[in-house]
Amino acid sequence: MNKDSSAGALIALVCLNVFAAVFIVYTGRYLPETVATHFGADNRANGWMSRNGYLLFVLCFTVGVSTFVSFVVGTLPCKFPQWTNVPNRDYWLSNEQRDDSLRFLSAHGKRLGCLTVMMMLGMHYTILLANHLRPPMLPVSIFSSILIGFALALLWWVVRLYRRFPKSFTNRLTRE
Repeated sequence: MNKDSSAGALIALVCLNVFAAVFIVYTGRYLPETVATHFGADNRANGWMSRNGYLLFVLCFTVGVSTFVSFVVGTLPCKFPQWTNVPNRDYWLSNEQRDDSLRFLSAHGKRLGCLTVMMMLGMHYTILLANHLRPPMLPVSIFSSILIGFALALLWWVVRLYRRFPKSFTNRLTRE
């Protein structure tokens, strides 16, 4: 299976979503009945949800957003290539390049879905930790680490996208 395999990326996304759902449901029992879900500038809780409401929200958001992102980036270009926005689109979506380009976009969209799931798992973990403190407080170092990690991973994702679709296709040919 090559590194641009959409099937491998789909398997990873499905497995990660299943793991996320199991983790969220399993750890939900460690949350109080009323969960602190929003925190102010002083890191103190200032927004609350019921445990069941929070679990339903975080499950739907984690699976829903990752699926939506994967679909938009990875599937829509196959159905509507005219809406695909990559540098030098006419070249990359020409008959000679189309299959490879769309296969890459499909796999890359699923990788973005995986990054989204991991970020949401980190946010859930942060909420778990925050709700074990009295009064509930946002663990800023962990929260910041998760956001920085996601930002760096997203940067890697964008760089990879632009390296795969350079503005000048001669740059791509000289790299191969």
